[in-house]
Amino acid sequence: MVWVGYEGGEIASRLAIDAATRYIKNHFEIIEHDKESIKDLIENSMEYANRIVFDIAQGSEELKSMGTTLEICLIYNNRAYIGHIGDSRIYRIRDKFIRKLTNDHSYVETLVKDRNYYKRRSKAPSKKEYAYKSSWMF
Repeated sequence: MVWVGYEGGEIASRLAIDAATRYIKNHFEIIEHDKESIKDLIENSMEYANRIVFDIAQGSEELKSMGTTLEICLIYNNRAYIGHIGDSRIYRIRDKFIRKLTNDHSYVETLVKDRNYYKRRSKAPSKKEYAYKSSWMF
């Protein structure tokens, strides 16, 4: 798991990683090991991590706007299952090739996807760093 934090992010990142890891470890052996069950496990672990970060943030004035991205890659039976939320990306490196597997959840990425903004543009909108999904707000 990889973390990047925002305003109290080091705390949010650590909380999210610990919560998601704990959730997966506590539930992996009791689920079916089919594709859908593993995908649900990852999604539920991210929701659990979100709840932990959110609850702690609400209990502290200094941390009330903390947030983090969360990337999960669970490998089981030679298959990679990915959970992704926030303005980070997951890449696969194989041989000499790098392939982007996810898109970041940011304002600029949304504009690029909608073809309203081009990555090579020299001046980005002021909202360029806004993540529209993060682990503390679904």
